[in-house]
Amino acid sequence: MSTFNLHKQSMLPRDILFQMSTDISNFHNIIPEYFKFVEILDDKPSEKLVLEYINFLGIRLKIKTKHFVVHPNIHNVLILSGPLKGTTFSERYESSSFGTDVDISVNLKLNGILKLISFIEPLLITKMNSVMTEFIICSENYAPSNLAK
Repeated sequence: MSTFNLHKQSMLPRDILFQMSTDISNFHNIIPEYFKFVEILDDKPSEKLVLEYINFLGIRLKIKTKHFVVHPNIHNVLILSGPLKGTTFSERYESSSFGTDVDISVNLKLNGILKLISFIEPLLITKMNSVMTEFIICSENYAPSNLAK
């Protein structure tokens, strides 16, 4: 298992970006290149069990995830199935003078054949960083203009 951190900034206010980041049922609208379809299997106020159909590194995957939401600024994700089963993302959203600072701690766990591919870990880290950047950009473009001000 490898642990690394990502840091991003958005011009969106924290509450709006956090709302978009935890509105899992809308991921396919915000960043359709990666999220093809999302099915909420269990929806509790601070916990969601989700089946996600994603496209990552050119591979279509069906994965199950559990999302834990602590308002106003914590979103934790646990991958329950697939080649990254056991991987966790701990996201923290903090208001800043620019808009929002997003810090993500990732505990990456590789399974199956991925454990045997020597270059896969740096590639995954680079791609996750890129996807998060794209998510921020897409969120800023997707956010209703009256909410983003």
